[in-house]
Amino acid sequence: MGTQNKKQLQTDFWSVAVVLCALLLLAPLIAVFIGVFQPTEEWQHLASTVLPGYLLNTLILILGVGLVSVLFAVPTAWFVATYEFPTRRFWKWALVMPLAVPTFASAFAYLDVLELSIPLIVKVREVWGFDASQWIERLVRYGMLILLLSSVLYPYLYLSLRSTFSKQQGVYFEAGRMLGKRPASIFRRIALPMARPTLIAGLSLVVMEVVNEYGAVNLFGVPTLTEGIFRTWFGLGDRASGLRLAVIVVVLVFAVLAFEVWQRRRLRYVEGAQSNIAHRRVRLCWRRAWLIVVLCALPVLIGFIFPVLRLIYWAIVATDTFDFVGFLSQAGSSLGLALMTALSLSIVAFFLAFSVRVRGDSSVGKLVQSATLGYAIPSVVTAVGVMVLLGSIDQLFADSSLSLVLSGSLFAIGFAYMVRFMTVAYQPLNGSMQAVCSTLHEASRTLGQGNWQSLTRIHWPLLRINILACATLVFIDIMKELPLTLVLRPSDFETLATFAFGFAKEGYIYDCALPSLLIILLGVWGLLVIERWVDKDATQSC
Repeated sequence: MGTQNKKQLQTDFWSVAVVLCALLLLAPLIAVFIGVFQPTEEWQHLASTVLPGYLLNTLILILGVGLVSVLFAVPTAWFVATYEFPTRRFWKWALVMPLAVPTFASAFAYLDVLELSIPLIVKVREVWGFDASQWIERLVRYGMLILLLSSVLYPYLYLSLRSTFSKQQGVYFEAGRMLGKRPASIFRRIALPMARPTLIAGLSLVVMEVVNEYGAVNLFGVPTLTEGIFRTWFGLGDRASGLRLAVIVVVLVFAVLAFEVWQRRRLRYVEGAQSNIAHRRVRLCWRRAWLIVVLCALPVLIGFIFPVLRLIYWAIVATDTFDFVGFLSQAGSSLGLALMTALSLSIVAFFLAFSVRVRGDSSVGKLVQSATLGYAIPSVVTAVGVMVLLGSIDQLFADSSLSLVLSGSLFAIGFAYMVRFMTVAYQPLNGSMQAVCSTLHEASRTLGQGNWQSLTRIHWPLLRINILACATLVFIDIMKELPLTLVLRPSDFETLATFAFGFAKEGYIYDCALPSLLIILLGVWGLLVIERWVDKDATQSC
């Protein structure tokens, strides 16, 4: 009887710990929604003047980047999965490399390219007048921004579509060939319709990244909802209106997620037993093969090679005047914070994934699932929520002997990173946890071992490589993060992202090259880790 009470107490303690951890991750978002009810006299004016422009610009970027990303990702994923052509293995992973380039770093490289359009704008003004020249200037600026964002974000689509097209091959592709259909017809009538759920899911990721974007839109002078939160909160000092804009952004993101879930539920595909049979890729004549090589090279050239080469040139030019001592100091502090946060976050994600599995409680599972949706929330909204939450805690203890200063500290940044990037570690670890046979945990329970023993003696040894891989992914995402860090950083603290962005904003464009290149180098290293992790995971079985 005493043993049962002890086990019940341990179970209750475990459940309480999981619930508290999940609620802590949800607290910043809750703080944002509560703050909406604060009174403000400026909201009506803001809603009638600049809000329509914020919404329109955000919608334009969503539609434009979504369309161009599809044009980049769909053909290249199909080519790599279906055809055999020279350098195919190289392009298979080279097409992922633009994902290592932060959007603000790509904006640095393309910003002065807009100057090439000045003669055209002047000519239009002379012929059709000032209003026409304004339209042309805006068209060029928005078009360039859409192109550079698409060239960096399309790998979200490419990776998922490449995997889907590869799995669709075999019996379906061969059946189409036996019916006399060409690969182009098979793509149009079979592959693309079957890849529709994957396409929608990938586009959802692209849309969320566009809504979250701050650095590039700020440099290009395109006011979106995220830019509007910065202007309202920090420029006008209107906290309540900033919170209302944040809620609009959250509602927009959740609408995208709801649409993606709805589409997945509507679409059902049944795979036959032979659907994963390998097929021989189609060999092409040299003319078509090299045409495909050119088409694969185009997005890599725009999204990776051009910005990286420009940044390398700028870094060489700025060598004589660059402050290497300050750079090394900022790089060390940035790397240290990212490393500590990534490791801590991955361990917490491991604990949550294990807890959801062993509890088998749908309510706890749904709570944890909701708490790990931070990646779907734009960074600036997460930062605002953390600022409101920790600021309230600071005020609560302001008049006591336990005076705290949590907001504006490194703790605030680390906590915000955990809220924002928890899903990056949780989702892969939750999937890997499913690969660990449930009989192992049941066997440990039969032998009288508790959850803690099962966690440390079974799951940790089996999944420690996965935990390190997830920590690596989180580390790379933290190094690229800009808006969240801009909002929450202490006045004397810089990360590589804010270090580079600060130089660009002040007009020292050459000095932003070296920190940007270090972020890209770390990103490429992270993508190589992903490749090795995926390859190793594919060769293992439970």
